[in-house]
Amino acid sequence: MDSAYLKVKRAEKHLTELSQIFKRSNPFGYYLETNCKTGERATFAKRDAEVANEAAIIIGDVLHNLRSAIDHAYWNCTEKHAKSDGERRNIQFPITSTETALRDSVLPGLPSRVSQDFANALASLKPYRDGGNLLICAIHDLDVMDKHKLLVPTGNFTKINSAMIQRLVPDFPSGLIDCGAGNCYRDVVWRVQPMTWTQRRKAKIPPSNIIEQELDVPVEIVISDIDPTKPAIQTLQELIDLTKCAIQTLYLGAGINFD
Repeated sequence: MDSAYLKVKRAEKHLTELSQIFKRSNPFGYYLETNCKTGERATFAKRDAEVANEAAIIIGDVLHNLRSAIDHAYWNCTEKHAKSDGERRNIQFPITSTETALRDSVLPGLPSRVSQDFANALASLKPYRDGGNLLICAIHDLDVMDKHKLLVPTGNFTKINSAMIQRLVPDFPSGLIDCGAGNCYRDVVWRVQPMTWTQRRKAKIPPSNIIEQELDVPVEIVISDIDPTKPAIQTLQELIDLTKCAIQTLYLGAGINFD
């Protein structure tokens, strides 16, 4: 199989692994904390650092393989047209700031070296940040970012409302529209009747008098650097599909049989 598609297959394998991790354990949850001695209750978001960090490493692997896949495809289309070994070593799929930069610095030499069809194919992908294909740019930018820090996913708690929580916690205050997004501690605090010492002893409350319970409410895992409104798995699948289309577009433009 072509090397570019092999890289995509590796990204798909990582995405499957990530999906399995999320099925086993969510890196983010929404919790109810009760102080049985004082009667103070609170809800808060909580992150499982171990799961979140494991997910971040895999997300970085997905993005790295997608960036490499596009680079492999671009290499396959242009390598034989390089004029020197130094030029050949510097071949990579171009990402520019503007369409003007792409047209001035990248496209002019392609028709004579490869073909006009290939130049048109590259231009159609809009690999520039200002008004271009931001998802292609995100693949590049986040791959670079992953070299310096983990791409830790984020918990999206904005779909939670007071009605959802009240079904699980009847004494929860009314009127809450959403619980915010992020890892905010103690979003809502209220009080109930505290338990007596005898009641706490009979109920086997721990010495701290604190009980923590995860609530069954929707908490989506998102990659906020790409799209904070979509689940991370969906976002990464869209990037994989985009990469496949980009490879196919480049190969068609260069007259390469990609089957």
